[in-house]
Amino acid sequence: MTDNLISYLKTNINYLTSVESRIARKIIDDPSKFITYTMLDLARDIDVSQGSIINFSKKFAHGGFPELKLLIAANINNCDNMPYEPISESSPLCESLSKMIRSHNAAHILTAAANNEETLARVTEKILNAKKVEIYGVYRSAAVATDFCYQLLELGIPASFVSDILTCSISAAMLGEDSLVVAVSSSGRTKDIIDAVKNAKARNVPIVSITSNAASPLAKLSDDVLIASSSGSSDGGSLCEIRASQLLLTDAICSHIRKTISAANKERYLEFEKILNSHSVDEGEI
Repeated sequence: MTDNLISYLKTNINYLTSVESRIARKIIDDPSKFITYTMLDLARDIDVSQGSIINFSKKFAHGGFPELKLLIAANINNCDNMPYEPISESSPLCESLSKMIRSHNAAHILTAAANNEETLARVTEKILNAKKVEIYGVYRSAAVATDFCYQLLELGIPASFVSDILTCSISAAMLGEDSLVVAVSSSGRTKDIIDAVKNAKARNVPIVSITSNAASPLAKLSDDVLIASSSGSSDGGSLCEIRASQLLLTDAICSHIRKTISAANKERYLEFEKILNSHSVDEGEI
C-alpha cells in the first residue's frame, strides 16, 4: 500500500471510516506512544472494539495488532511528525497564517514522498507527446486545471481545460487516442469528472489523475495517479492544503518541462512568450 503507513494515514485521513479515523488519529498524534499500547488499553482509550483494531491491522498492516505496531515503529524515524493544530475562531490572524504555513509545508513534504520519479517522468513524457492535453476540474479543482492549462500553453503545448460539468463528458467523447486527459479531483469521487474519464477511456485515451485519495474511483480508472497530500494536522484547512499540493505537482511538472524543453517546442515556447510580452504595458505608456 505504501512505504510509510504514517504518511499514508495523514494523506488519507479524510477518507477513512469514523472508527478507522479514530485509530489513525491516535497513530498520527503520537506514534511512539501508540506502539506501547496493548490492544485492550487502546480500545478503552479511543472507545472502539478490539475487533475494529484487528480489522484496521489487517487492512493497513496485513497482519494482527503486533504487526501494526511493528510497522508503525519502523516508520517513526522516516516520518516528520507534526502536532495536530486546528485553527480556532479565537486564533489571531497571524497565528492562523503561521499554522497554515507549517501545515502546507508538511503537506508538500508528504506530497513529495507520495510520488515517485518513475510516475512523474512518465506523466511528463505523456504530456510532451500528446497531440492535445485536456484537463478536467470542477469547483475548487477548476482553479488548478485552469492554472495548469495556461502554464502548458505558455510552454507551447496544446492544452485546454473544461470545468463545465456537462461539457466535460461531451468533450471527452470527442478525443482521440493521441490525446491525454488530466483529471483533477481532490476526493477522486466527483461524478462528473469520473463520467468524463469513462468516456475518454472508451476511446483509449490515456488518463492521468491528480487526487488526494489513492483508493478513489478516479484513481482506479487512471493509468497514472499523482497524489496531492494534506498534512493530516488540521480539519478545515485540509482542502486548502490539497489544492496547494495539486498546484505544487503541476508547477513541478511545468518547471521540469521548461528546463528540458525540446528544440521543436523551444521555438513555440519563444513564440508564445513573445505574444504574451506584447500584452504587457511599458512604464512609459502609463
